[in-house]
Amino acid sequence: MKRTPLTVVWQICRRELRSYFQSALAYFILSVSFCLAFLWGYAYMKHESTSSIAIQRIFYMLSGTTMITAVLISMRLIAEEKMQGTIELLFTSPITESQLVLGKFSAAVLFLFIQAVITLPIPLITVIYGGTNGGHLVAGFVGVMLIGAATTAMGIFYSSLTKTQLLAALMTAANLIFFLLLGFFSPYIDQPLKSVLRELSFYVHFMDFEKGVVVVKHVVFYLSIVVFYLYAASLALTARRWQ
Repeated sequence: MKRTPLTVVWQICRRELRSYFQSALAYFILSVSFCLAFLWGYAYMKHESTSSIAIQRIFYMLSGTTMITAVLISMRLIAEEKMQGTIELLFTSPITESQLVLGKFSAAVLFLFIQAVITLPIPLITVIYGGTNGGHLVAGFVGVMLIGAATTAMGIFYSSLTKTQLLAALMTAANLIFFLLLGFFSPYIDQPLKSVLRELSFYVHFMDFEKGVVVVKHVVFYLSIVVFYLYAASLALTARRWQ
């Protein structure tokens, strides 16, 4: 039976996701994420004046842990294949660069989804006992997944450029910090450059999500980042294939 492109992507995704849970790193990341969410969630619920502010702070913290997780799991996606020499086997198999990138990206995003679900009870408690609108929970969850997906796509691109996982992580972190700092420095810059920098800031686009508002412009921004870096990763692998 002929395999469709989606079938190939799913097979790569399933294999990659299975490999996560064959190591202790996945369980360590999930455990630490839940513990941090619990500790910070408890602190915010205890000290913030309203439940809406508390859940806003919780999602702010969850966005940070999600980005860190995305950097840690994406750094190995392509670099590890290069280091072990299995990338050459993949190039000789009937798999396109786009299918390889999409399969590995899907596995990483599914792992982030599992992490988000595990930490979800913390903001859920705030919604139930604090009287916050349930829509705030949904918006925050969507925002966390989008910023995680964008960071993962960025990480896959840098992982495709090197066979050293640490170098891939450092380049991803540097690029991520650059995008985050754009929003912090923009108030000190005059127009029109100020507006341009704010539109490129990862955190500025996340602010509405953590406040419980889903804005189409922000969704499009994160999806554009995903498409751009995944396409760049596919081009990088194509260039390597023909070297």
